[in-house]
Amino acid sequence: MFRLTNHKPNLFYGWFIVLVCGLTLFVAFGVRLSFSIFFVALLDEFGWSRAGTALIYSTSMVVFTLASTPSGMALDRWGVRRVFGAGAGLLAVGLLLSSRAETLPMLALTYGVIAGLGLTILGLGPQASVVSRWFIRRRGIAIGLTFAGTGLGALMLIPLSAYLIGKIGWQSTYIGLAILALALIPIIVRFLRLSPDRLGLQPDGDKLGPSRQDQSSVPAAGWMMTQVVRSPAFWLVIIASLVSIGPLRMLTVHQLAAIEDGGIDRLLAASIIGLTGAVTTIAFIFWGGLSDRIGRRWAYLLGSICLLAAIGLLANLPSTGATTWLILYALMLGLGEGSRSSLITAVANDLFSGNAVGAVNGAVGSAFGAGAALFPWLAGRIYDQSASYTLAFQLAAVAIVISTVALWFAPKVAKRKELKL
Repeated sequence: MFRLTNHKPNLFYGWFIVLVCGLTLFVAFGVRLSFSIFFVALLDEFGWSRAGTALIYSTSMVVFTLASTPSGMALDRWGVRRVFGAGAGLLAVGLLLSSRAETLPMLALTYGVIAGLGLTILGLGPQASVVSRWFIRRRGIAIGLTFAGTGLGALMLIPLSAYLIGKIGWQSTYIGLAILALALIPIIVRFLRLSPDRLGLQPDGDKLGPSRQDQSSVPAAGWMMTQVVRSPAFWLVIIASLVSIGPLRMLTVHQLAAIEDGGIDRLLAASIIGLTGAVTTIAFIFWGGLSDRIGRRWAYLLGSICLLAAIGLLANLPSTGATTWLILYALMLGLGEGSRSSLITAVANDLFSGNAVGAVNGAVGSAFGAGAALFPWLAGRIYDQSASYTLAFQLAAVAIVISTVALWFAPKVAKRKELKL
């Protein structure tokens, strides 16, 4: 069994950090991405409007937007075990309370605010802040492996939630997810550490001293947040973040309803959508490793093309032969999702490594959350007024293009003295 000592093991402890962070994302995103299943169940039981029901999810994204930067700052100040442990506890409490909710405002409070705060603390930005401290040269693949937990969570918990809701109801299913969240707390406390120097180690498992072979990717000096916010590159990253996750979460919330509108069986659709998780798992690893070789921007561009293809497939779902069409959709969506958050976060950490990395990733996470709050609600509103998702799909495609262009130019406008490319 691995012991936490100052002696360097054969396997760099950073990979254990990746494993545990990936596990927390498995649970957190399994909960978050399974909302599309609960969305349909809530519509069936209460008969609420789609825009109103989507507000439950959007509330969690508003919380994500407001709390991401403070969560990152808390991580910098109090460490990963306290902060992530509190996040897992909040997630569990929010889900337990959600299982007893009977009104839309109550679910907005329990799931949107309480569970939403837990999901924020355990979100992609804080996880990347931890992993980035442990890796420099292998940062892309390390973040990709960590974020692969989101895909595994979707792969397993989306179809499992659909099955359990059909058997025991959405309330009891929320209780089961709460138990998973509680189980994270002892793992977090036992194994996570904020940075390698806590164990007398160096990033990437390098030896102490000046003999490191690759210094080109190490910033000459750590960034302070007051410096970061004055950089044009930072604001391009924020723009890219703002319109990157929104289209994804629009699909997360509305894809099952859109597929059902096409006359396809719900359980079949949920099972195929669950395949997206398997693809996303592989895609995070693939894009992360590829970005270490060809650059983050090129990898992100290729991922954007995949995501645009997914939207086109869903928007033109045929009335017959839809199974093959949906499998292609799941493939393209998984490839697209695996390129979004991990690569933007990696760019942010490449550009602004330093003592403020938690706050930087928190700001990126806030932008993620703002877009993710807007797009699901907006798609629901458009559908309620037009009985169609066509305009919503078109707006999502435009957002993807804007995100790609902004991220492409962010490193280009960075001053050479700020970053060695």
